[in-house]
Amino acid sequence: MEKVDVTVIGAGVAGLSAAAELAGEGRELVVVERHDGFGREASSRNSEVIHAGIYYPRGSLKARLCVEGRELLYRLAEEEGIPAKKIGKIIVALDERDLSVLEDLKRRGEENGVGGLRLLSRAEVLEMEPNVRAAGGLFSPETGIIDSHRLMEHFEKRALTSATFAYNCELTGLQKADKGYLVVIRDADGEEFCFLSRVVINAAGVGSQKVAELAGIDTAAAGYTVHPCKGEYFRVRGGPGERTNRLVYPPPTGISLGLHVVIDLQGGVKIGPNAFYVDEIDHTVDEGHLEEFFKGARGYLPALKRESLSPDMAGIRAKLFREGEETRDFVIRSEDDRGLPGLVTLAGIESPGLTASPAIGRYVKTLVGDFI
Repeated sequence: MEKVDVTVIGAGVAGLSAAAELAGEGRELVVVERHDGFGREASSRNSEVIHAGIYYPRGSLKARLCVEGRELLYRLAEEEGIPAKKIGKIIVALDERDLSVLEDLKRRGEENGVGGLRLLSRAEVLEMEPNVRAAGGLFSPETGIIDSHRLMEHFEKRALTSATFAYNCELTGLQKADKGYLVVIRDADGEEFCFLSRVVINAAGVGSQKVAELAGIDTAAAGYTVHPCKGEYFRVRGGPGERTNRLVYPPPTGISLGLHVVIDLQGGVKIGPNAFYVDEIDHTVDEGHLEEFFKGARGYLPALKRESLSPDMAGIRAKLFREGEETRDFVIRSEDDRGLPGLVTLAGIESPGLTASPAIGRYVKTLVGDFI
């Protein structure tokens, strides 16, 4: 039976980064992806924002890996020619009651090591963003945008030095074996293949719960239950008064960062994403939600016209909590204590997963160092 050193389940940005970090040094890798290419789910269906590290609790993996990943991304973009731009962001106070929220976010960001954060008055927001109306703001100069496809293309290229990519293949079996795992995958023709892998990285996104269950983990007890949470975007025509110079965000909600102005590298403008839990993976945009987007964005972008909005895209976040429950950190851990040495689980890799991705890859490498 064929043997490999590492198998990565999932070719989203986190899985690709892990594969890129583990490639080389004589190791043989397999990356298993059920779609026909990399990043077909959340990794390519997001705002493509490089987050500064403001929102996340001090000491959390989200905070630490976001700040580390941000610095790595800007460096990587410069060195590898990946399109990226540090355009900055303003989190706005929709009314006076939100000003204390901005103060708390500034304090949290500074505790996480985010530099340059500055509270803005109503007049300063208007001076920086003439089309935005707000009671005040929090300016983050370190926030930017990046071409997520080119980033993932870079990770794939690095991984290909010693990795085989099994696209259109789905994991159907994962069983502990002597010195590794028996991995069973099924291709698009329905044919199954088996091989042994010393290390397995579960980076399957919304499918991470299923992978963990195949390995024999009680996912409810482990806290690995995935609650898919959909986010839709509407494109903005961008007429007079409908554009901003920077990313503009409202205060965060319990399950999202709020309906914000998204600027892409081509100069296009979107509003989104919203957030609602779903039972099925479906990437269509419900046109009936247009009014929600219009009213939400009009709270700080008063010149926005209803007829300027049109459906754009949607993505599914792999959340580990439901609305009203305590938010959860990234899960990135070795399963040694569950009798599964060499199995590493990545679960709940939602925002800031894109920003943190290069740091996630490095972190995963430290977790599997003893096994490879």
